[in-house]
Amino acid sequence: MLRSVAFAIAMTPCAAMAAQPVCITKAEATSLISYALPQAINGTAKRCAPSLPANSFLRTQGTALANRYAAQKGQYWVKAKPAFMKAMSAQNDGSSNMMAGLPDETLRQLADVFVEGFVSQRIATKSCKQLDLAIDLLSPLPPENTAGLIALTLDAAGSADPKLGKISLCKD
Repeated sequence: MLRSVAFAIAMTPCAAMAAQPVCITKAEATSLISYALPQAINGTAKRCAPSLPANSFLRTQGTALANRYAAQKGQYWVKAKPAFMKAMSAQNDGSSNMMAGLPDETLRQLADVFVEGFVSQRIATKSCKQLDLAIDLLSPLPPENTAGLIALTLDAAGSADPKLGKISLCKD
């Protein structure tokens, strides 16, 4: 279950972009996840709202949680950016070169739009109840703790199934 959350929420910003396997450090993964959490929560809420009851966590408190996490996300960008750029470079289509030349604020906006849109399109609605519960359970944590748990889950899942995605955590 947490593996679903990890995959759907954490790695979506990069997994879809990577054509070849790429390795990011645990610190980069944690920063990228921390940075992307507000958009991932918003995208999950948009996708799942029609299939969740009116009193579900995402429908009643999802926006507040995303806003709370968004208030801190700027501090994660410096370490999140290298992970985002690694994923872009794995595409081998020149997009990373184009993106490397963009102003930082523009690159952040592109990452934000991508994460929210990708999540809202890719989550299987049959997993919405589980995702709602997982996000509710994780909601008391600060973003870095939530991101750390997701990165840990990805690391464990990657050890069990190295083909979890095109993005993997670098082995120490």
